[in-house]
Amino acid sequence: MKILTGKSGITVLFRPMQTKLVDFQYYIQCGAADESPAEWGYCHALEHMVFAGTEKRTWLQINRDWEKLGTYYNAHTYHDKTTYEATGLKEHWQETYEILADMLYNCQFPEERWEEIEKNAVISEIRGDLDDETTVLDEELYNHALGERYHSIVGGVDVIQNAKVPDLTRFYDEYYHGNNVFLIVTGDLTEKQLMRAVNKYDRCRPGTTKRKKFRAHFNYGSFQRIDFEAAQTHVHTLMPLVMPRLYRTRIALALGVNCLSQYLFEELREKRGLCYGSHASLYWDLPGNLFLQTKTDTDTLRLKKTKRALHDALHNFTQDGLSGERISNMKMSEIYSTFNSAEDIDTSASWLWDAWEEDLTNGDPYKMHLRTIDRLTPESIRSTTRLGVVGKYKVGTLRGA
Repeated sequence: MKILTGKSGITVLFRPMQTKLVDFQYYIQCGAADESPAEWGYCHALEHMVFAGTEKRTWLQINRDWEKLGTYYNAHTYHDKTTYEATGLKEHWQETYEILADMLYNCQFPEERWEEIEKNAVISEIRGDLDDETTVLDEELYNHALGERYHSIVGGVDVIQNAKVPDLTRFYDEYYHGNNVFLIVTGDLTEKQLMRAVNKYDRCRPGTTKRKKFRAHFNYGSFQRIDFEAAQTHVHTLMPLVMPRLYRTRIALALGVNCLSQYLFEELREKRGLCYGSHASLYWDLPGNLFLQTKTDTDTLRLKKTKRALHDALHNFTQDGLSGERISNMKMSEIYSTFNSAEDIDTSASWLWDAWEEDLTNGDPYKMHLRTIDRLTPESIRSTTRLGVVGKYKVGTLRGA
């Protein structure tokens, strides 16, 4: 992993890889958690409007220029960041990057495009999420647990409906500059080749932005939502965790939660046949916050049995679910996932970004991750997991009437 600096001042995270593709991703340190209630959905709206045209390209020309090169391009909004990605063939890497940089820095936000096209597309996406039962339960569970400060990444219909181009331009000017913008590159390039192109095309403006801190008082009360269309009952739990300070402790906790996921699957599905599947995961995306969540879908008639079995499994996990064999198996699975990611040009950017945020930038992040896994003993994983996942959790249920 190389940390480079362009003439514009932009920080470039670069990982050379032997591959016939080159991946470029701009990371903007601005996500849904940075929005005020009057701005809910602005990050997502900008993700759409950055593609709406530049000084020298219409939205159609952007699409056609990338299509000619065979480039994959996309963008994503998160709670803590927004990303813009273009992955192209090595022989066309400079053209691919030039289009991406032009799109990010020279976007025009045509009013007609926003009012007639993109606004409707964003609202349609929001309403599509509201039609998805598991997404609805996720959002309601976090909203009940964290209060009004939490909101969906895609935004609110009313806010987007009332948003005007000057609102989006102001938001863009506030966050899309200086220390908020990073470029992450993976591919078969030399440092000299890459920086020549960055210095030619990158136009990052100077400036600093103080990000909003996300703080919320966790509400442990349970809730239930009735959905007359739901054929399955969805049961989710949510529990706040203390964010581990050390990288090795974070990996130990993640491995422990992988053990929990496999334990829940065996207890609820394999032994009792109460559901198709059940799993646990860590939710890292809210800045400064960490949560353990579990999800299970079951037949409404078996709801009581499933909730009881889920409660018992969570209660008994640290005693019964952390055998040496299971921990060894989860370490092997994590080793496989690490090698798989190391060979995947598309996921390399997120690994480099995580290493940057962790201030672990000396050497290759994949090799460091593998060394950490190797050095973690079963007892260290057990102790970290016991400290991390034992506590009171919030239960959310979405069920058919």
